[in-house]
Amino acid sequence: MKLRKEVIQRQQQSLKLTRGLSRAIGFLEQSNMQLAESLHRIAGDNPWLKLRLPRAIGAAQEEIEAHKPSLLTHVMEHLPDLVPSSSDRRIALALVERLDPAGFVGAQDVEEVARQTGAGEDRVERILSALQKIEPRGLFARSVVECLGLQLDPDDAARPQMRRVLDALPLMTTGGKGAVVRASGLPSASVDAALDLLRALNPRPAAGFSTQATPTRVADLVFARSGADWLVSLNPETLPSVSLHEPEGATAPRGAELTAARSVIRAVDRRNAALLEIGRVLAVEQAGFLSQGPIAQRRLSRRAVAQALGLHESSVSRLVSAAAALTPMGTIPLRRFFATSGQRNEALSAEGGPLAIEERVRRIVAEEETGSPLSDSEIAARLSAAGAPVPRRMVTRIRARAGIANRNLR
Repeated sequence: MKLRKEVIQRQQQSLKLTRGLSRAIGFLEQSNMQLAESLHRIAGDNPWLKLRLPRAIGAAQEEIEAHKPSLLTHVMEHLPDLVPSSSDRRIALALVERLDPAGFVGAQDVEEVARQTGAGEDRVERILSALQKIEPRGLFARSVVECLGLQLDPDDAARPQMRRVLDALPLMTTGGKGAVVRASGLPSASVDAALDLLRALNPRPAAGFSTQATPTRVADLVFARSGADWLVSLNPETLPSVSLHEPEGATAPRGAELTAARSVIRAVDRRNAALLEIGRVLAVEQAGFLSQGPIAQRRLSRRAVAQALGLHESSVSRLVSAAAALTPMGTIPLRRFFATSGQRNEALSAEGGPLAIEERVRRIVAEEETGSPLSDSEIAARLSAAGAPVPRRMVTRIRARAGIANRNLR
């Protein structure tokens, strides 16, 4: 075997995640108000940047100061200890965004966060379990039953019996204590003792916090009617403005700071332009939704919008997840214009968006005959007959999300 030396020349192209590129991606994940706060910090360290903050940011800061402590502030203070891994932090933040004023997350939020972040549901569940260790116990629960279960003492010898009673607790609304006794398989006296202990737990763990401390969500886009069409614009009340500014007394250009300032301005301009382009697509594709409400919503996927605009799907997803829009229905998250994860591959203009289906379910339930409520299967059959085939299990989820009681309670 003969060894020999060779010089090989090869050309390779790769994308390096520079600080500027990382910052540009970060801007996509921020609302106008969050962008203003980020730019305020950046401009404080770079004399070449001139920043004009929106008027709304002052009012938001006053609102925060007027109401303390807040649930969001409490959670964010403990987040580094609960989720120490930086790679898991973005998933944790997505779950924090879905925390409602009562301290709960929706049962469907795990799936939505998994789709939004590209993480598996098992990973999201693991991070949710870590967040559920926060005090007071019960925060980040998906139901009252789970909330109470999180408060059970893991070292209590009676915990297995408590767990059985807790699992059967939803039957109390329809069958009373007798139904819980039968479902748990425990003696009546044991069920009474368990119920007494459960009554001492707190089904509203967020009651001790101010929910008003979180600023009211403000619009990043504004939709306005113009004849039969809809126009969209960036909201000047919340949009920060950044430009180049030569520092006083500067005798020579500061190369690194000037280059960084120009990079920030380009990143902000690209972010604003992309957000406005997405708004223009929504103004056309969801014109019926804007005019008539949820019943006229079309199915719309982020992928289809990204292809129409020549953007990467992840860029559209980041902007949509962060932004909100002022519409005739009030200020709503931009993600409500889009289909759910199960509808991602639908065409750009396919009929029957998720909110439209929810509105149809509401109307079907409202038109039920007194004393003869429909089952979820029957509601699904009516939707299919009307040209909107939806599985029974999805009807159950939509009905629960809309706050509509099940057949037995109606």
